[in-house]
Amino acid sequence: MLDPDISTAAALGHLRTAETDQFVVDRRRFLQLVGMGVGAGVIASNGGSLLNLDLPGFDPSVWAAGPIGPNDGVLIVLGMFGGNDGLNTVVPFNDGNYRTQRGSLAIAGQSTLPLDANSGLHPALTEFKRFWDLGQLAIVEGVGYPDPDLSHFSSMAKWMSGRPTGLASSGWIGRWLDGLLGDGKDLYAAAEIGQSVPLHLIGERQQGTAVPAGRPSFGADTDDRSQKLYAAVRRLGVGDPATWRGRVGQAMIDQLDVARTLAPIVPAEDQLSSTELVADMEVMARLINANLGFRVLSAGFGDFDSHAGQPGMHPVRMQELNAAIGRFFQVLDPSWANRVTIMTFSEFGRTSWSNDGAGTDHGTSAPHFVLGANVRGGFRGQRPSLAGLRRWDRMDFHVDFRDYYGSVIDGWLGGGGSDVLDGRAVQDLGLFARGPGRPPAVPPVGAGGGVLASELTFVPISPVRVADTRDGTGGRRSPIGADGRFDVKIAGRLGIPPTGVRAVAVNITSVNATQNTFFTAFPSGGVLPTASSLNPRPGRAVPNMAVAGVGGNGSITVYNQNGSSDCVVDVMGYFTKAASAGFVPLVASRLLDTRDGTGARRGRLRGGSTIEVAAAGRGGVPAKGAVAVVLNVAAVSPSASGFLSVWPAGESRPKISNLNYSSDRNVANLVICKLGANGKFATYAHAGDLDVIADVVGYFTAGAPVLASVAPTRLLDTRTGIGARRGPVGATSEIDLTVVGVGAVAPTAKGVVLNVTATQVSSRSHVIVYPSGVRRPTASSLNVNPGDTVANLVFCKVGTNGKVRLYNHAGSTHLVADVMGWFG
Repeated sequence: MLDPDISTAAALGHLRTAETDQFVVDRRRFLQLVGMGVGAGVIASNGGSLLNLDLPGFDPSVWAAGPIGPNDGVLIVLGMFGGNDGLNTVVPFNDGNYRTQRGSLAIAGQSTLPLDANSGLHPALTEFKRFWDLGQLAIVEGVGYPDPDLSHFSSMAKWMSGRPTGLASSGWIGRWLDGLLGDGKDLYAAAEIGQSVPLHLIGERQQGTAVPAGRPSFGADTDDRSQKLYAAVRRLGVGDPATWRGRVGQAMIDQLDVARTLAPIVPAEDQLSSTELVADMEVMARLINANLGFRVLSAGFGDFDSHAGQPGMHPVRMQELNAAIGRFFQVLDPSWANRVTIMTFSEFGRTSWSNDGAGTDHGTSAPHFVLGANVRGGFRGQRPSLAGLRRWDRMDFHVDFRDYYGSVIDGWLGGGGSDVLDGRAVQDLGLFARGPGRPPAVPPVGAGGGVLASELTFVPISPVRVADTRDGTGGRRSPIGADGRFDVKIAGRLGIPPTGVRAVAVNITSVNATQNTFFTAFPSGGVLPTASSLNPRPGRAVPNMAVAGVGGNGSITVYNQNGSSDCVVDVMGYFTKAASAGFVPLVASRLLDTRDGTGARRGRLRGGSTIEVAAAGRGGVPAKGAVAVVLNVAAVSPSASGFLSVWPAGESRPKISNLNYSSDRNVANLVICKLGANGKFATYAHAGDLDVIADVVGYFTAGAPVLASVAPTRLLDTRTGIGARRGPVGATSEIDLTVVGVGAVAPTAKGVVLNVTATQVSSRSHVIVYPSGVRRPTASSLNVNPGDTVANLVFCKVGTNGKVRLYNHAGSTHLVADVMGWFG
């Protein structure tokens, strides 16, 4: 007999099975041997192999004619084992009972990601907030079952089986497989990313398979000795397909074929994230891209059993979940976006009252997530009331998990929910706006979600100040408060056309910030993105360049998270659909360095002085035809606080700033500058004396590739394992970041626009972003100091392998990169 309060790990061990029977040796077990879950599905009848794939460039589109039908949905099932704390996942911050019962464990409303006036997501769930803002996240509240059991094993068995009573002998997905496959054995419809098959994937006649993460370990080596070994295995594998020996032999031959084919495109285990769920979901995305027949993919993670020390435990689980969702959609081919839905489950929630060990105990009902492009967003079910609950009371449930499962089966997997759930009529929760394969409508420009029009050309202008909350420029004379917004009119002002302006290149500066915070610039009237534009800090002016979409009212909005801060906005140019200039990315080249006399006389630039620097005909910029240049400008060792202004040579100096410096730090910022008639730009120092560096990273000219601007999407976060292994980047270390074909960046992209942030900096250093595969330039993209959180916009040419490289010079730092657009 089982102890009713066994651990989460022990409960899972009892609810999983290894694959050992004879049939799975050449079918399911083969997937484990391959290590990526792709072998058995390609074994044809009579023992023949179907894996004679021609993969030129390893383009996932070669699998477009795979076994998944055009309107078949793929379901991702994520188990949060140990009992996730639903109240600190979807936070009822305006409920006084929540604040009273949770005490110090309660999350304040201003710390959450707001959903409505009363609820917010855990602050780590930025990817979920992005789907919520797009109307593609359903939150099903109060999910549970009658007569709840507080044992990990018993409750987990009920959830996995889809049966709140009786013996858990089969799982709900497994019984769906029974109906899908009948007595067939060759279609691999479901898999768990792991070493064993959980109960929910085991049916009465069928079951899923287990797929460990990582590149195939046997069959991928190219050295002579390995090739001779593989050839010997192939010879030994030839046999009668009607016999057990023949089937096993053919499976080994197929393994070699699979390993040889997929090794170049499947990461090795040590190249996957060290966060297990992030690695598992990357493998899922690659399996889906390959279109090998999988309809359900499952993974579980934890431990969520936070009886003590919850403040140091639950936020980490939320970060892992968020990073995994982010990585999944980075790797997933965009053509699959409207055919994939993700759902969560957990064996129970937690108590509403915290305990004396800074934790919570086994509860009952909890909210769960369903997200995807075809999900109908919003709340479902009913949030359980906390009123009157005593210390050991549990919350009521309002949605039976069988209705939760049945709504997914009927709405996404093609039906059969009632059959799977033992004839029980399903109460449809209305989770889906449309079935698989039918794309959602694309929001219009400025209508929300930060979605901008693609194929935009650039019109450079003489820089002009459009907003300054210190003096009322732009219509506001007061700082932006916490959770505050400032609408800045762009179109129809100061030489900018009243119509046709789709996006704008702006330099945004925070001044007089009272707390550490962040600004985000986005189209007015749109949905607040999760990506930040700059990170203000008290005691200094912080600038950053941004490319922001312009809303339907001709304005952009600047959002401030914490404290209060003045805001200054200067415009350098705008993007339009009308014919104008496109962008040519370059490997960074130095045009100005006053330390050694490059581009100007040698010697520090003094306050009140101006120098002119030739750009045309230098550093890859053509002698004629370039209308503007993109520069990374740095102030080095300034003697006092001040600012730099950059503008077209030959014109009057505008009242704008591009970079704010102080005597204790080197500072860099991106500048887009129209060129003067003589092909030069001018630079002015406001105060003190300093050295100035300017590196050109690209130029705008007629006929060049145009900008495709996208909703900000996180491609890299070393704090959570998105885009690279989790952990800070050490001294003289580099990260290769795949940008081409990831998220909304097209496979044809030649350059990308990234907002790169360095945080948790240990020492003075600089970060260089450059095309992978070329010699590292000396031009820095960010200059950082200990304790900094610093962002800078980066225009970067893409390497021939579709990657950019990020280099940290000294100490250690975490790096974050959000893509804002790309050039074809």
